[in-house]
Amino acid sequence: MNNDFEEMRQQMNILKDKLQRQNIVNDRIFRRSMKRNVSGISRRYTFVAILCILMIPYSYWAFVKLTGMSIYFWVVTSAFMLLAFGYTIYNGRHLNSHILEKDLVKARTEMAKAKKLDHDWLKIGIPSGILWLGYLGYEFYKLQVGENWLTILICLIICAVLGGAIGLKMHFKNQDEYEEIISEIDDFTQE
Repeated sequence: MNNDFEEMRQQMNILKDKLQRQNIVNDRIFRRSMKRNVSGISRRYTFVAILCILMIPYSYWAFVKLTGMSIYFWVVTSAFMLLAFGYTIYNGRHLNSHILEKDLVKARTEMAKAKKLDHDWLKIGIPSGILWLGYLGYEFYKLQVGENWLTILICLIICAVLGGAIGLKMHFKNQDEYEEIISEIDDFTQE
């Protein structure tokens, strides 16, 4: 009888070891999957941050030197680019890859904050973009472009629609990836 209990105890220990190793493997696979989503969002944030910084000298050349617009328009454009850069960096701080190696409850909280901040950017970015476009139209009006006004207006509308579409596509992709990360954490912690 003692041999049977001893054998059952050994089998239970073997089973516990196997389950522990399986949990470790599942945890590694889960965290690797989440890191892929986080790195996708981080890459887009890095792209936007670099683009914002590059737009400052480019906009000076394009608006002031090339077309003769006022320096004030360039200052407003640069201020908006710096705002977008700062907000992107601020929101990206929630995305460090080490957060996923620690407590999943804290990681979920950080991802939820980042998702909300990313969504809240629309409340700043869209009105600012509309005001900037209005100011751009005013600058073109002041330049008295004459018969080219229709061509310039069409180009402005096309660029605004394309820029808005690209920005919204990136925004919704980020929101989907944030939601996927949060859902994966919820599913994993419930198991």
